[in-house]
Amino acid sequence: MKKVFLSLIVLATMFACNAPEKKADAATSEDMEGGSYVSLDDKTAKVKQLIEAYMKNDTSAAHDLYADTLVSYDGFVNNVDSLDKLIDSPGGRAEFINADMYTHTLFSDITMSLKPGDLKTFTGNNGQVATGYWGLWKGKGKYTNAETKVPLHMILWWKGDKVVQIYRMFDPATLKAEVAASQKK
Repeated sequence: MKKVFLSLIVLATMFACNAPEKKADAATSEDMEGGSYVSLDDKTAKVKQLIEAYMKNDTSAAHDLYADTLVSYDGFVNNVDSLDKLIDSPGGRAEFINADMYTHTLFSDITMSLKPGDLKTFTGNNGQVATGYWGLWKGKGKYTNAETKVPLHMILWWKGDKVVQIYRMFDPATLKAEVAASQKK
């Protein structure tokens, strides 16, 4: 009798331990804004290669990774419309790459941090996939000779194996100062 009673207690305990997991799974499947993230996947590796190529002023990874119709948004002061929506930059992939490469005419010794935790790819419960970067952009102004360190945050939205949208947030003050210095005769 004791063995039967002990078996029932163990069985009841096992069922009780499983119940919260089922509730958590139900909550996760209902959370369409939720999802999971990884850092050792193919998409994260491709963005790391993109950043490494950018630091070398190499556009080949950008041409391979970005869709022709890339939509880009730079989140900084006064880059919003009258409806408080971020203004997208015109020109698709070609203009985005040209603008990024222009930074190499203004700055030397460009680096971007790639420490553990700087890059992650998110897969949402709704199927959306995005790779996020939270790092530090550094460079030395060719016209001002000023060393600059700018926190840079990017989200690259994927459709299949191409980045179709990119959102960046940074303080453009040093970039604008370097552009202004380059225009002085």
